[in-house]
Amino acid sequence: MGHSQIGDEGDDRLSKLADGVVGHILSFLPAKEAARAAVLSTRWRDVFASVHTVSLEQTKLPVPEGGDRYRSHNHYIIPAPPFPNGVSAALLARHRRRGTAAPMRALRVAFRTYFNGMNDHDSMVDQWISYAMQQAGPELHLDLRLNGGDYSLRSVANGDQGGLKQDEHASTDEDSGPNEAPRHTLPNTDEDVGVSNDRAPKDGLYTVPRGVFSCATLRTLCIGPCKLNPPASATNLPSLETLVLIRVADSGRKIHRLISGCPRLVDLTLEDCDAVRALSVLDKRLRRLSLQCCSLLTSVAIDAAELRSFEYKGAVPAHHSFLNMPQGPRRSLSSCKVDLCDNELTSEVDLTHLGEFLHHFASTEHLHLTSARLGSGIGNETFAKRFPAFSTLGHLELTGSLPHDDDTHATDVLAAVARILEHAPNLEVLTLFFKAPPREKLDDTCHFYKEEELVDAHHLRYDRWVVFPDAPPATQLVTCLREINLVHYQGGNAQRMLAKFLLGNVARLDALYCGFAEGPLRLQNKLMDEIRGWAMDKIEPEGIMFV
Repeated sequence: MGHSQIGDEGDDRLSKLADGVVGHILSFLPAKEAARAAVLSTRWRDVFASVHTVSLEQTKLPVPEGGDRYRSHNHYIIPAPPFPNGVSAALLARHRRRGTAAPMRALRVAFRTYFNGMNDHDSMVDQWISYAMQQAGPELHLDLRLNGGDYSLRSVANGDQGGLKQDEHASTDEDSGPNEAPRHTLPNTDEDVGVSNDRAPKDGLYTVPRGVFSCATLRTLCIGPCKLNPPASATNLPSLETLVLIRVADSGRKIHRLISGCPRLVDLTLEDCDAVRALSVLDKRLRRLSLQCCSLLTSVAIDAAELRSFEYKGAVPAHHSFLNMPQGPRRSLSSCKVDLCDNELTSEVDLTHLGEFLHHFASTEHLHLTSARLGSGIGNETFAKRFPAFSTLGHLELTGSLPHDDDTHATDVLAAVARILEHAPNLEVLTLFFKAPPREKLDDTCHFYKEEELVDAHHLRYDRWVVFPDAPPATQLVTCLREINLVHYQGGNAQRMLAKFLLGNVARLDALYCGFAEGPLRLQNKLMDEIRGWAMDKIEPEGIMFV
């Protein structure tokens, strides 16, 4: 337990806490870990009934069917119970103690592989939702990521809907054996909340029960891939503040119907919603809007008076009217993130459209730009004419690749960084994240490779004889920049030239961080010595951190 929990006389002060307090503490753990607390002492045997948040994530693919064991690398492995049974067992475990369980605050479940219509998954998810709504307290957060097929788990950006705890095939039913499916008939899950056993014919997607769209206590809804099909006249979510829709098949009209029934909505995320072509949220004052990979979306209209955070991932908007904000932000945005999906900007048309798009966020305090190549196109003269002045920008992040032998693009990156600094006179923090080039795929029989061949399969580069061309000084760097972060730094001629340019043109730094890509320690040491030399008279030694 540790000294902080044991008194002078050896008392267990943690076990003296009320069940509700202990349950609240355990609610921050994955359900599997919270259930294991029962073995700490007999006092904790029924404490899981006081846990108000159940969080499980499937981190392994389901095992093959057709037997109790399967063969892997000449070993027989007994598979764990199916993941959905573990979720049901965790919910049932809240009712082992006589009396009522703690009111449900959050249910967070993330599948890695979801089989629609197989293993009765849909009906089990219906039961979980029904149970959560009936057991809910003053507020309820539902996060159900039913990623199936080729889709991998994707984290939900920011807010209470994120933060799923890491878990595997978690079963908290101690009475069931390794291959015995535990009971999954949850108490009090009838049709009063709109969950019906007579489901529509399968079309490949889970359909959300209609009762969800009239849950008065629902505060967060994160769900997908699925079909929503909200009722035309009965959609009423008076408490919903955060809505995250991931690969929903509904049209923009139905999604707008759902949004209209959420009077308190302040946080909206659409991810891979390809059926949505237009989005209009003029009757809500959103504080955060995230549009991720909605490829057919051509028009967005929002009231941005209270907007604090904006995220966009996709191709460069093809028209200046893509984003319409009749009521602009009353104050500066706290953050803006634009990810161009590994697209490289080369045409003047794309550069023009990007400049026009960024004008909407000229008041941001934190700007994060991601493209195929670091700072792609920003140094172009055409783009410079439309690049906005970021007078309030304090932190800039640039993400992209910068291959070690790409001297031409390195010069463009220098021009891009200098351009941005000219337009951001108050910039204090600059973060450069260098994407790694694709690694050469090793043969499956990698155990035949020599150890030194595997060790040399890294991204670090260092040539002590390289001569860097002189770069023009950037006067803006001297007066404002106080912190530089080089993330996944690989060395190589291009990245070293950029680092030397930055450190040579700053008057004084308070902090310098450099995180290296994987590679031999001898190369890391050479690169560290080089950076220390460039920053020798710019920063105190204790202000430099290498990882």
